[in-house]
Amino acid sequence: MVTHEYVKKTSEARTPVSSQESGLQKGSAMSVNRVRTLAASEWLVQAAMDIHASRYQSLLYGLFFVLMGLGIDSAHEGNAAFAIGLSAAFMFTGPFLSIGLYELSRQIQEGEKLDLWLSMFSWCKNPAAVGRFAFYLSVVMVAWLWLSTVLMAALHQPSGMLFAAFLLSLWAALAIVVFMASVVAIPMMLDRPVSAAQAVRFSLRCCRLNAWALCLWASIVACGVGLSLALGYWPLLLVGPLLGHATWHAYRDMLGCQYADMPTDSGKA
Repeated sequence: MVTHEYVKKTSEARTPVSSQESGLQKGSAMSVNRVRTLAASEWLVQAAMDIHASRYQSLLYGLFFVLMGLGIDSAHEGNAAFAIGLSAAFMFTGPFLSIGLYELSRQIQEGEKLDLWLSMFSWCKNPAAVGRFAFYLSVVMVAWLWLSTVLMAALHQPSGMLFAAFLLSLWAALAIVVFMASVVAIPMMLDRPVSAAQAVRFSLRCCRLNAWALCLWASIVACGVGLSLALGYWPLLLVGPLLGHATWHAYRDMLGCQYADMPTDSGKA
């Protein structure tokens, strides 16, 4: 079997990463930049510029999001609760599914030759961390689907409204926790040789130091994805790439000098 050149390049270049190599000592403070409350507007403008700079190749990822949503609806047409739960899981899996968009933004930012095909293998840069994080997301997604099914059943019971309110609050709390843990975790795993735990800690610290900016960003993501689902998934053709590219710029905007000085996998500071 022929190994793709991107897989060969990243596997040959990567060796097990120690805490010294990653520039992170165990228990060390993570350097995070504070951003403006309205920084999300800048991230979206930069995202639109990335879509244009990619010669609109990014929209192929958007088409994938649309087809995935339509496929979910078609496959679970007779189970509304399950279909709704899976559709809403776009909120959770979006950061992982957008990893190729992060790579395209990185290529544009670093002035590298744009390569859509190579972006599809970007997870190979840090497969252990990305794989572990994907496993965590899959566990959360199972819990989300269970909550969705139970919630839909409770809403149809006259005496189950109190229980439904409890489940809805639990549903919302789960979504907030996942957002905080993943908002910039995967871009960091793509960009730096860090573990999944280190990337999640960085993401949580970003949320703590930039709470208002990321609350606004979370609202934009929720409204964008929610509106796309309500309109039959087709807006994801543009909304998906916009949010994906913008997430990369959010990560780079909050990346402190402690990390910015670390060597990337491409050998650039």
